[in-house]
Amino acid sequence: MEDVMSMEEIKETASRLGIDLSQLDLDSIRLPPGEDFGIKSDDEDLNEEDPLEFDAGFGNIIVVDNLPVVPKEKFEKLEGVVRKIYSQIGVIKEDGLWMPLDPATQKTLGYCFIEYNTPQEAELAKEKTNGYKLDKAHIFAVNMFEDIEKFLKVPDEWAPPETKPYAPG
Repeated sequence: MEDVMSMEEIKETASRLGIDLSQLDLDSIRLPPGEDFGIKSDDEDLNEEDPLEFDAGFGNIIVVDNLPVVPKEKFEKLEGVVRKIYSQIGVIKEDGLWMPLDPATQKTLGYCFIEYNTPQEAELAKEKTNGYKLDKAHIFAVNMFEDIEKFLKVPDEWAPPETKPYAPG
């Protein structure tokens, strides 16, 4: 057990030594760097490297659209083709390729998510494969996952832009 003084003991010691605590600016007291005197700082967590920093955004995820819609038995083949194309560009994270299935039909939904180790790889993959022709019927439309959020915020109803009357300056 560390020897910690209570505020009472500090006050007693101060009065015994004739120190007026109200005259002390405790906030100005600085400990020498590297020495914590057993005092655990409450902002210690600010100094720790945040391992989640890397994954904070979705900047390293792309969405590949216009994939063939295939039944479960062709799923692995399609996944293999997609993986082959996209792993040439960068390192796909473990479990970084996700192709959702329609629960009703058990077929793919025609798009997938690919998570790279870095946003740079994702950006490059988007640039290199947007418009990639898999076959006559399937030309990839590739977007950054973060951009998809912007599309989701678009209102469903089209509204003409608001026109403001012209006012000469």
